[in-house]
Formats: sequence, structure tokens, C-alpha cells
Amino acid sequence: MSVVVLNKIPSPTWSWCRMNKTELVCDEQILSALENVLPDVRGEAEGLEYTENGSILWEKLPELTGGIGDDADSLFEEAVPCGISVLAGKKIEKPVVLDYNFAQGMNVSACQVIHAQEGAEVTVVIVNSSDKDACGLEALKTEIYAEAFSKVHVIKVQLLGDDFIQIDETASYAAENASVNVTHVVLGGAKTYVGVGSSLKEYKASFRSDLAYMCKDKQELDLNYIVLQYGKKTDCKMYVNGTLRDEAKKTYRGTIDFKNGCAGSTGEEQEEVLLLSPEAVNNSIPVILCDEEDVAGEHGASIGRLSDEQLFYMESRGICQEAAENIIARAKIQRVVSLIDDEKVVEQTESFMNGLFGEE
Repeated sequence: MSVVVLNKIPSPTWSWCRMNKTELVCDEQILSALENVLPDVRGEAEGLEYTENGSILWEKLPELTGGIGDDADSLFEEAVPCGISVLAGKKIEKPVVLDYNFAQGMNVSACQVIHAQEGAEVTVVIVNSSDKDACGLEALKTEIYAEAFSKVHVIKVQLLGDDFIQIDETASYAAENASVNVTHVVLGGAKTYVGVGSSLKEYKASFRSDLAYMCKDKQELDLNYIVLQYGKKTDCKMYVNGTLRDEAKKTYRGTIDFKNGCAGSTGEEQEEVLLLSPEAVNNSIPVILCDEEDVAGEHGASIGRLSDEQLFYMESRGICQEAAENIIARAKIQRVVSLIDDEKVVEQTESFMNGLFGEE
């Protein structure tokens, strides 16, 4: 067996909390023999270039910041990245959809490189799915470079089988006046490790992340978000919103790091967790590091159950407690799903949600 250290927090807390990192124990033969896969692609437009071998784009990327950790690099050594490049000034109106569908027992490595040239705009939706009862392992890596005045929005939808493990890395760099948005919808899998990072080294660069999740049974979700703010007047916003039921477990680490010289920068991270079982476990570590005086940072977390007032309101309108819980939990996910401008992906996601909430 092999141990891979994932999602190590930049500024460790007390070791006895056991939240500074996580470890994935897996068969070494599986980790060393991951099959490289390419997605089915939907979306063509003038100014958009797609290639099944995007390795050449790596030469154009500056140093990127991720969250999953160096230990996971070995999982992508043999991966051939698909590349998406948007020419300067081009605005791609419809999302580019990368669809990964895995069969039972597949152990795969998938990589994408997304490069938006100056003034370009693009949304990329990455869907990961399998049969409901499928098992396997997916190592997924996405690298994003947004040049000056460009906008990149990456949406990742995880609809994997009950016994799948996913390791999901998103690393990005936003140049002057550029923005990077990273959105996650995590609904499936047995264990999901999400690492997201961004480097904001230039003037008025910005980053935003949104994550919605639903964990039930014995699902585990482990998150690590890291944003490094170097440039003046940079901005970071991170939002996590989800529900835990049964014996599910979730750990969130979120670090906003104001570096010396980032005067006028702002940062915010907010988390909302709905607990629907006394056996569910939630861990949250929102962190703000600061080496600059002229900045504004805030973080907060709201963790709890439905209030008696909410339940009474629902029940007074003929809605039982279980149905009320499902309505609130589904609304948390639906808010993020509404950001997906692709009818097929929305239908696929809502169908998966119907199964989660027993509404098939």
C-alpha cells in the first residue's frame, strides 16, 4: 500500500486536531498505473482552439498555485493534458463542455490546461460521471492561466459512483485585471479530495470560488483552498455551502494569504453547513494570513441544524421534516447549479440529485 499526503494547510494548526493534512492510502499498483483519458468535447466557436495534446501550453504558464499538494504530482506524470486556448479579445458565448464518463473499475488520470489570452472570456464545464454503483479512482488536474483583462470560469461537476475516489486539483494564475472563477458541485463518490489554489500577483487580479455539496452515508469530502494575494487591489471571494447527513464527514481548509505589497486588497471566505445527523462530522479551518496593513479580510462559518422555527413553518404548510430537510439541502446545490449554462449538464445533474433525494 502507498500513502499520498493531500491538502496540506499552509499554516498548520494544533497537530492533535488532525486537520493539517489528510492521507490517502491506496494500492501502489493502482497509483503507478493510472490510465490517461481524454474527454468527449462539446462546444466550438471562432477564436477557440482545442487540442488533445495541450502540453505546448505548459510553456506559456507562469508559476501556478494549487491546493492538493506536491505529493499528488506523481499521479499526473503520464497524463497528456487536453488544451483549451482562447485567442486575444475573443468572448466565447457558450460553455465548452468536457465530459468524462468512467466504467466500472477504471483508474484514470485526466488533465486540462486552459489559457485565455488578453481580453478573452470563456467558461469550461468539466463533468465527471460513472454508473451509480461503480468503483475506481480518478486523478483530475486543471491548470488555468488568465492573461490581462481576461475572464475564465471553470465549473466542475462530480457525479461519480458510490465507491469512486476522486483527487481533484485546480491551480490558477490571474494576471492584471483578470478574473478566475472556480465552481464545484460535488454529489457522488466515496471519498473526494478537492484542492484549489490561485496566485494573484498582478494589479486588480481577482479570484472567486463556489462549492456546493451533499454528503450522505459514509461519504468523505476533504477541501483545501489557498489564495496568495501579492498584487495591489487584488480580490478573493470563497464560498462553500452544503449538507451532511448520516455518517458523512467533511473537512474544509480555506487560506487567504495577504502578501507584503498587496495594499488595497480584499478577501472574504464564508461557509454554511447544514447538519442533518448527530453522527455527521464537520471540520472547518478558515484562515487569513496577513503581511500587509492596508487590506480588508473577513471570514465566517454558519454550522447547524434546521431551527425549530423553520421546521414549524414547513410543517404548518403540510411539509414533513424529511421533506423540509430535502428542500433546504437541494436549494443549496441548486443555487450553484444555476450557474451552469448548459441544458444537458443541468439535466444530468438534476437527475443525479433526484436519486440522492429519493425523487426518481
